[in-house]
Amino acid sequence: MSDSIDEFFKRLEKKLREIEESIRKDVEKLLSESRSEVMGPTKIKTLGEVVEPLYTMRDMGDRLVIYVDLPYASEGTIDVRFEDNKMIISAELKKALSLNNWSERYKGIEVKQYKTVIDLPFSPNPEKTKIRVKKGVVEVTIFKT
Repeated sequence: MSDSIDEFFKRLEKKLREIEESIRKDVEKLLSESRSEVMGPTKIKTLGEVVEPLYTMRDMGDRLVIYVDLPYASEGTIDVRFEDNKMIISAELKKALSLNNWSERYKGIEVKQYKTVIDLPFSPNPEKTKIRVKKGVVEVTIFKT
């Protein structure tokens, strides 16, 4: 009984990979055709994935402190922006991280960037904001007005 269940899931996983590959090829073909109509013949780059980093938000009364974990991020690429009640953080990794060994489903995927959008309880004043980076952790202190 167990062998037949294992065999079923192996066949199911194989079929899912075939479907994903077929969809990927169709999308690449469509993108290639649409780009060639607009820009002439070009080669489409395989885009890497973006990972949402972990973060912690603490309300300290007169200020909000947010810690964002960005291990292996290149410090020169860390970007912190504010739009209305949102804080947007992005950073490039020092080196692309391959997910090949994690699962068959992630084969060929490389993570190259962190990005997250954090909803804030108020609209911050960027002039009353301090940003500090230490050992892969970004500390954003937003003083309340």
